[in-house]
Amino acid sequence: MTLRRRYLGLLGAFAIVVSACGSSTASPAASTAPSTAASTAPSTAPSASAAAASGDLKMVMDAEPTYFSLAYTDLPTSYIVGQIYTGMYRVNNKLAVVPDMATDLPQVSADGLTWTIKLKSGIKWQDGSDFTSADVKFTFDLAASKNCTFIPSFCSDIQTNVASVAAPDPQTVVFTLKAKFAPFLVTDLPTPIMPQAAVMASFAKFQSGTANTDAAAIKTLYEKISTATTDKACDGSATQPSTCDYATYVTDMETALTGAGVQLVGQLDKNLYVKADGTPDNSAYGQALFNGLTDLNTTLQSQQTDQVAAAFRLLDFQQHPIGTGPYSFVSYQTGQSVQLKANPNYYAGPVAPANFYYPIIKDSASGAAALQKGDVNWLYAVVSDALTALQNDPNLQIASYADFGYYFIAFNLRPGHIYSDPNLRQAFTMCIDHDATVAQATDGQGVPVYANVPPASWAFDPNVPKYTLDVAKAKSLIESSGWTLGSDGIYAKGGQRLSTTLYVRSGKQQRINFANLAADQLKQCGIEIKVDPADFSTVLLPLLSYPNKFDTYLGGWSTALDPDDSSIFGCDQIVTKTNPDANNFVGWCNKQADALLTQGRQTTDQAQRKTIYAQFQTIVHNDVPYYFLWADKGYAALSKAITGGTNSVVTDGTIDLTSPLYYWNSDTWKVAAQ
Repeated sequence: MTLRRRYLGLLGAFAIVVSACGSSTASPAASTAPSTAASTAPSTAPSASAAAASGDLKMVMDAEPTYFSLAYTDLPTSYIVGQIYTGMYRVNNKLAVVPDMATDLPQVSADGLTWTIKLKSGIKWQDGSDFTSADVKFTFDLAASKNCTFIPSFCSDIQTNVASVAAPDPQTVVFTLKAKFAPFLVTDLPTPIMPQAAVMASFAKFQSGTANTDAAAIKTLYEKISTATTDKACDGSATQPSTCDYATYVTDMETALTGAGVQLVGQLDKNLYVKADGTPDNSAYGQALFNGLTDLNTTLQSQQTDQVAAAFRLLDFQQHPIGTGPYSFVSYQTGQSVQLKANPNYYAGPVAPANFYYPIIKDSASGAAALQKGDVNWLYAVVSDALTALQNDPNLQIASYADFGYYFIAFNLRPGHIYSDPNLRQAFTMCIDHDATVAQATDGQGVPVYANVPPASWAFDPNVPKYTLDVAKAKSLIESSGWTLGSDGIYAKGGQRLSTTLYVRSGKQQRINFANLAADQLKQCGIEIKVDPADFSTVLLPLLSYPNKFDTYLGGWSTALDPDDSSIFGCDQIVTKTNPDANNFVGWCNKQADALLTQGRQTTDQAQRKTIYAQFQTIVHNDVPYYFLWADKGYAALSKAITGGTNSVVTDGTIDLTSPLYYWNSDTWKVAAQ
C-alpha cells in the first residue's frame, strides 16, 4: 500500500492531486471484470450531444474506496475525490499553483500572516446551491477542530498554523496565520472544499438518530473495548486472550451503532472484510466498527463544531457526496465499481464524457490487461512487469516522470516492540544489499533512496549516507543488545525470537518482491521476517491505526511538492488513543528533527530551507524509524483515444506526459469513440 503524505494523506500529493480535478499521485480482493462494471448505464445523462461528443472515462481503482470526502484515507479514493470536488487553487503540469475557484493568487500582508483570497462568483454546488466563502470557512474550521477526521496532514497544518479564518463577504476569505508558513499555498489552499449546507443537513439527520442514545453507555462500551484490546497481554500471538480481538465485540458494537442511527455502510460494511480464503474477517470488521464507535463516542462527548468534526465520517454525506467538481457521484458497488456522471453546471465549463467509471481491479497485472483490452482507458500506476508490453502497444500513450513519492520499511518504535531498539534497526539495514535488491525487485525501475525526500524534489540531498551491507557488524550490534543466536539460526532473547511479520500490500508485486528478497538476506543475519501480503483498507489501515499492532510494515508515501514532512515525522503527529489516525504511526520523536521541521515551515527562503531539510534527511536516515527503499520512476498509461482540451481554468490543452501532474487538466479530456 502507499499512503498519502499530504492530501491524502495512511498518506503530500493530495494538494497536488485532488485540487487538480484529476486525482492524485502515488497508496491504501477479488476483482470484477471492468467491462461489466463499465457498462452500467448512468442514472442521469447530461445531454445527448455531450454523450455523443465523447466516450466515457474509465480508470482502474486498485483498492476499495474509503470516504468520498476529505476524510479519505488512501490514494485510489483521492482520484475520485479529485473529480467530485475542487479547491480554491490547483497545481498545473509545471508544478505551479494557479487559481481555480479563486480569481487570483492570494494577497499576502508584508508580515506574511494575513492571506486574502477573492472567489469567483456564480459557482454552484452539484445540488444547485451557491458556493460561497462560508463553505471555505466551514471546511477550514472543521480542520481546526481537535476532533478533525479529515486527512491528518491537513488537520495538522491548520491546527498548527492558522489562527483564524474569516468570510467578510460571500466572495472573500481571510486567513490569519500564527506564524509564517511557507507550504501554505501549495499544500493547504488547493484543498477540496466541503459544502456547509449539505454536511450540516446530513449532521442534522445524524443528530436525530442519536437523540435518544445513552452517551454514558456508549462511553462505557468504548472504554471497555479500548482497555481490553490494549492490555499488555495483547501481544499479537496466537495465545493472546480473545478479549484482545475486536471480533469479540462485533455484536455489541453493531447494536450500539445501529441503535444510534448509524448506518453500517461504507467503511462499516461487513462485506468489505474478507480473508484471502473468502471467509469473513471479523477481526478487521471489528476494528472498523471500533473506529466508528470511537467517532460516535467522541461526537457525543463534544459540542458545536467539534461535534460535527467528530461525526463527519459517520454522516450519510459520505454515501451521497456533493461537490463543485466536474463529475458528481452516482454509485459505488462493493468489489465492482464507482460511477460518476458529468456535472452540467461545472463552473470551468462542461466536461465531454457523460460518465466516469472506476472499475475495481486490485491486481496490477489484471489492471494492465484491462487497459490493453479496452475495458478501461486510464491506468494511473504502471508496474514494471507490464511496462514493456504497454509501451509497445500502439493504442496507448505512456506518461513517464520522476515520481513524488518513496517506499520504506517502517518499524514500530514503541516500547515493547522489537525494533524500539535502535541497534536492531541499524542492523536490519546492514543485512540487505540495498541498491542491488531495489534493482532486482523493481526490474531496474526503482531509484534507490536513503531518506524521506525523493529525487524529484528541489530539497533532495544527494549526500545523505548510503546503506552499507555488513553482516558481521550487524550481528555485533544485535549481540550487543543481549541477543543470542539460536540453533535455528535466528537470534533470541528472553524466550523471544528476533522474528516479525512484515506486512505489505497485496497485488503490488514490486513491494512483495523486495520483501521476499529482504527476508532471504536477513536470515543470514539471524533476523526473521515473515512476509504477509494483505489488503489495504481492511487489514493494513487498521494495523497502522491505534493501537498500532505491527512491528514491521512495507509501504509508501506519495509526497507533496513541498518537502515539509511534519505530518509524518512530527512528535505531535504520533498515533495515540486520542489521535488514532495520525500519520506518525511508527511513534518516532526526535527533538532535533522536530525543531528542524518547525524551522523549515517558517522559513520562506528556498536556499535556506534546502539546507534545513538536508540536515533533517541525515537525522531520519541515521535514526532509522524507516529503512528507506526506492522512489519510482513514475509511469501511467492512457488510451490514445484520450485527448486534452481547454476551459475557463485550463488554457493549455495538451496532456504533458513528462509531468507527474499530467492529469491536472483531466476535466478537459475527451475520449474518442471506439
